Amino acid sequence: MQETDYSAQSKDSRGGAMRYIFIINPIAGNGTYQQEIAENIDSFFKDKPYEIYFTKSKGDAALFIKNKSTDLIPTVYYACGGDGTLHEVVNAACSFPHVSVGVIPCGSGNDFVKNFHNEEHFTNIESQFNGQTIKLDLIKVYDEYAVSVCNIGLDADAAFNMHKFKKIPFLNGTSRYLLSVLVCLFKKLGKELKVTVDDNEVLNNSYLIGVIANGHSYGGGYKCAPLAKINDGILDLCFVTKISRLKILSLLNVYKVGKHLSNDKIKNYITYKKCKKINIKGIRPINLCMDGDSFLFDEVNITIAPKALNFWLPKGVEVQ
Repeated sequence: MQETDYSAQSKDSRGGAMRYIFIINPIAGNGTYQQEIAENIDSFFKDKPYEIYFTKSKGDAALFIKNKSTDLIPTVYYACGGDGTLHEVVNAACSFPHVSVGVIPCGSGNDFVKNFHNEEHFTNIESQFNGQTIKLDLIKVYDEYAVSVCNIGLDADAAFNMHKFKKIPFLNGTSRYLLSVLVCLFKKLGKELKVTVDDNEVLNNSYLIGVIANGHSYGGGYKCAPLAKINDGILDLCFVTKISRLKILSLLNVYKVGKHLSNDKIKNYITYKKCKKINIKGIRPINLCMDGDSFLFDEVNITIAPKALNFWLPKGVEVQ
């Protein structure tokens, strides 16, 4: 597939110039669907203005967006990849008020689109073209934004190590995540953390898992924060205290399907809160996973950024 670049712009619903740019990560999800997506774009847009850009490395999408957006033309950038691609596109685009971000999922997990009804329309190019901009929240960690979930502990370590299993054939995102969790179970469990919620309530314990969520899912389909909504202006905090390895394995599926808040075998180990501001300190540097990417902090300050994202919603799709 040749890179396609058209300089003309179509019109948005308000009659102004609108530009549609598809940023494709060629290695997301083992590169399975990118060729098909590019062909579908070419077919639908054959008589319309559009641009396809294939990223060359991590950080390339951000540089492309920042350079392209200085001309102030209203633009929809479609992140064609996984949650990591979306994370990079959002962080580059959200500072430009004339820019919206869409997503065509073709990664290994694609957890962000699970926050919507009729998510199959995300891969329908006509539905994408006929979409509209809505406002969604973001998680803010210093100068970085997360779209879906920030997490600490066993699952963060598992997400960090998922890349080690990418070359194993026939494993999807969920399978790689589960395998990574099993490997991490053989290491030391529990992190001593002091968590301050909304500047008043303090949680002090050894935590197996800590999640701060905007969306409800991560790790290829684990519904970690079942009450979370991406447009309610609230963070969902779910922290699980240290439990035995045997109990972890027996309750993993309960956690996966989002039944852990009501399950009698695990709910007493869980702290679940709605909040807007969180501070986390540990006795060691904190490995914080943001939308699947790992960041290291001595101390973590997290806030909700309400309505910070101009999100391009495909026609027929609704927020859950």
